Amino acid sequence: MNILKEKITLGKFGKTYGIKGWIKLFSYTQNKKNIFLYKKLFIQKNIKNIFFIKFNQYIKKKKYFIVQINNFYKTEEIINFINHKIYIFKYQLVKYKDKQEYYWNDIIGCHILNINKVYLGKVINIIETKIYDIIIIKSNNLYKKNKKILIPFIEPNIIKNIDLINHIIKVNWSL
Repeated sequence: MNILKEKITLGKFGKTYGIKGWIKLFSYTQNKKNIFLYKKLFIQKNIKNIFFIKFNQYIKKKKYFIVQINNFYKTEEIINFINHKIYIFKYQLVKYKDKQEYYWNDIIGCHILNINKVYLGKVINIIETKIYDIIIIKSNNLYKKNKKILIPFIEPNIIKNIDLINHIIKVNWSL
């Protein structure tokens, strides 16, 4: 198994900010500030070349952070970070002790069966709303081929069972 394929995207760098080595950071973690709690974050320049990053300082802006990284204090030192995704190795994620908590990347790729054992499709994404998360399923149904199905992630009313070992989610949902 290639360890570089077992990575999770936690954020992305944007444009440089000012002249003292600051760069915009967009966090993809649920609590945006939690990106600063992870160790061994990295960017991947190509298939074999990864670069570990460490945040020296950060400042919260409205929809992003500005950060200084790896003791770089000049714009020309960080210009190569623009638009790079920020990763962590999957094995470094904290395993939840509570079986009711999941990482989104554990849910993406799971197959969806309804309570009548009808196959609805495969989870391709999850979106967050203010009320509840919504799983997006690519349908394989003959009549809805390649259509997307949106199902609210509400346990236990709609999401009945999540089996991460077999990658199957049972739902109370019909087409």
